[in-house]
Amino acid sequence: MKFFSPTSLLKELLLLQHIEKKPDTTQKEIASVIGGAASMVNVYIDDLEGKGYLNRDYKSAKVVYYNITSQGIKRKNFLSITYLHELLELYRLAEENIEELLEKVENKGYQNILLYGAGEVAETILGIINGRQNKPLKVLALIDDDESRQQKDLLGYEIISREQINQYNHDGILITSYGYEDDIKERLKEVDYPEDRIVRFFME
Repeated sequence: MKFFSPTSLLKELLLLQHIEKKPDTTQKEIASVIGGAASMVNVYIDDLEGKGYLNRDYKSAKVVYYNITSQGIKRKNFLSITYLHELLELYRLAEENIEELLEKVENKGYQNILLYGAGEVAETILGIINGRQNKPLKVLALIDDDESRQQKDLLGYEIISREQINQYNHDGILITSYGYEDDIKERLKEVDYPEDRIVRFFME
């Protein structure tokens, strides 16, 4: 994840979830799951065991099982709810920004649009559009220059090529690519697409 580095609380949550599912895990696996150094795993384990959230069961000199306790399960559930709450708050903030853009598009009189760029930005916008009620804006399809994506779909919306744009009776195109926004605008110029019908998500 680009925005979230594992804090101590997130590492605690990840570790408890992991050992609940896999008591016979290894320290190398734990380090990978929590995004920490293998040399620090014993420190985390000692801390959680000291708090009564787990205990170690030595099967042999080299084999250790990590068993989550009832207190550990309660702690894991509390951390999960807290984490989810914070994610929802961040989602609401992002949703407000996207909603502002969609309203600007609607204020142009647009009702039927195409999205250019079938990546994570488009997926997020589609999720928000699908959750809106009593709003006129509709997405007809997505455009993408990656041939491996064309003729497939994203959240039920067909992914088409640039050459298929004129097959759709639409009001405008919303560019939903961050890295290629300028390139996409130039590609639309190449096919004589009206510049005043292009909406740039990251430039509005």
